[in-house]
Amino acid sequence: MATPSSPPSERRGFLRKFTGWLGAALGAVVAVPGLGFLAAPLGRETVRGGKGPLRVARLAELKPGKPLRCEVRGELVDAWSRVPDVKLGSCWLVKSEMDGGLRAFSTVCPHLGCGVDWNDSQRRFVCPCHDSFFSLDGKVITGPSPRDLDELEVVTEAAEVKVVYRRFRVGTPKKVEV
Repeated sequence: MATPSSPPSERRGFLRKFTGWLGAALGAVVAVPGLGFLAAPLGRETVRGGKGPLRVARLAELKPGKPLRCEVRGELVDAWSRVPDVKLGSCWLVKSEMDGGLRAFSTVCPHLGCGVDWNDSQRRFVCPCHDSFFSLDGKVITGPSPRDLDELEVVTEAAEVKVVYRRFRVGTPKKVEV
């Protein structure tokens, strides 16, 4: 006695579904590692560089009461590339006339981010954009600047001066790192 067999349309439907599921499973096997590779930077810090002390000058270059503008250069590393010797910004190094202590100030005006320069004849820092003036110790003298110049951490090692460079939000009375 012969057993009843499935009609051909049922077999085709089963094969279609089976082939679709098999294709989806093979696609997932290939896609999951690729997605993992692309998503890997999401779980870790991807841009780094410039967070530690960076060399900006020699101690012998500094004269008391005479600010020295220095470029801050470092290495940037992101998830896929490494760029050596990138200019991160600039700073003013000031050696105290009283005790010889060192201070570093960002050259970015806290008002709107313009470049702060030193006026030797007036002996003060000047923001040319909106006439903010700052004393040698970074304090606001006059102008629309909402706070003093942003001070940066200074590290001296042997005869080298290093600065921990940071950027801060402009236009706010509080010093907030960005």
